Amino acid sequence: MADECPPDFYNPSLHHEYDMSLVSMSTVGTIMGITIGILSMLSYLPQIIKIYNKKSIRGLNIIYICFCTTNQFYAASNAVILNLPKMMACAQVGFFKCYSSLLAMIQICGLWAMFFPIPLLFVLFHNNREAVTNEIQFRKKKIEFRWTVVLFIFTILDVVVVSFVSILAIAIQGPCSPVARNLAIVLGFISGMIVIFQWMPQLYSTYKFKGAGSISVITLVIQAPGGLVNLAFLIFVSKEKFSTWFSFFTNNVQLFILLSMIIYYHLKSKKKKKTSITDDVDSNKIPLLDSELVTDNKIID
Repeated sequence: MADECPPDFYNPSLHHEYDMSLVSMSTVGTIMGITIGILSMLSYLPQIIKIYNKKSIRGLNIIYICFCTTNQFYAASNAVILNLPKMMACAQVGFFKCYSSLLAMIQICGLWAMFFPIPLLFVLFHNNREAVTNEIQFRKKKIEFRWTVVLFIFTILDVVVVSFVSILAIAIQGPCSPVARNLAIVLGFISGMIVIFQWMPQLYSTYKFKGAGSISVITLVIQAPGGLVNLAFLIFVSKEKFSTWFSFFTNNVQLFILLSMIIYYHLKSKKKKKTSITDDVDSNKIPLLDSELVTDNKIID
């Protein structure tokens, strides 16, 4: 981040030129960035719509959802802090000369904003997960709901606290201070670490459920290959820092693992149903043949 800040930043007698922080981007790169950003944000719509229409969160894991919300918020915070000099450049050169340099940041923040309705829907439809048939299941479900609410509140508090600390640190120390730079690096590192662990609860839930459940396969199919394109854009076109794109790399690897598991269980279930239908047809044929034999014997007699 230090190389994006004007020299002698703390000398109040100097006029700081923030445009040195802007990234030169071709028209093709700009169009690519806008397209990736829009498609990435829209990719969450199938998941949101599926949960809302089914009024169910079967197959989804609250720990994964809270981890994902926190991870995306930390990634967005990292991007905002690292792009503060670029945002200040907008005030000097105008928005249309600087917006292409902010595409990655806008996209990362947009992903967090689009994902946020999912934990809200999880809490809203948690009690619709499955029918309760006895007192033990009722108590278990009640405990699960309490933990869901606790995790959701903790996630919200985390967003509030980190936002407050970041704004306070930048307001006191400045956007180009070592404090701001180190804060961005720490948030990016935590985001990357969260991604490594965030998928484990969901992978376990999918393994246990043996299927997609309320997970939108359309969302996964869009995000898996789209994530590779997005990663390439962040690294080679937008030239984001390692702390910004690392979490997207680890996220994409595990996204492909989850998609592979769902496809495997779908094909396995389809094969099982096909085998079951074949067995039913064969079993129905046996009585028919026996009946025909009896009839034939009577005719012969």
